[in-house]
Amino acid sequence: MLSNWAYILIGDNNTGKTSFQRYLVEALCQETYARLPRNIVKNITHPRAPKGLSTLFTANRSYQEKRGEYINPKNYIQNFFKDADICILSSHSHGSSLQDVQIMVEELKSRMYNVAGVFWSNDYGHESRAISALQWQERFWINNPIRQNEEAISNHLREQAYRFADMLISRSHNR
Repeated sequence: MLSNWAYILIGDNNTGKTSFQRYLVEALCQETYARLPRNIVKNITHPRAPKGLSTLFTANRSYQEKRGEYINPKNYIQNFFKDADICILSSHSHGSSLQDVQIMVEELKSRMYNVAGVFWSNDYGHESRAISALQWQERFWINNPIRQNEEAISNHLREQAYRFADMLISRSHNR
């Protein structure tokens, strides 16, 4: 039995979403990027990954940052999103983001994905709380305290991404 998952990272600018995705690609695909391309599918090469777990999609940028190009969330999912075993999408939490994320969740579910929200401790206000109330299959909390040292931030995000990758690998053995 298969269970494909899409994870939507929810947070505004400077939350850590982009770096987290870059480190997740590093952990799962053993590829390093200074700047991760948008909307790519990479082969998972993690040594503990089961054979049925082979691809990772990362959006890199938040949907709202490219809204002019994507037009609307439904068009984004239909024309820019690529199917993979694990998918990582990204969204802001302010303004129309609640409606954007709701449509993304519905579109992903219609493609037979389980959809989880990933929320950040350094950006969890009333707008993120409203998004958390959507019909997710699961919610995740990334502890990302505000730090002043860039190296400490980078190291912490890398550690969190590697822990998330380990969780994804562990779960994939039971899918």
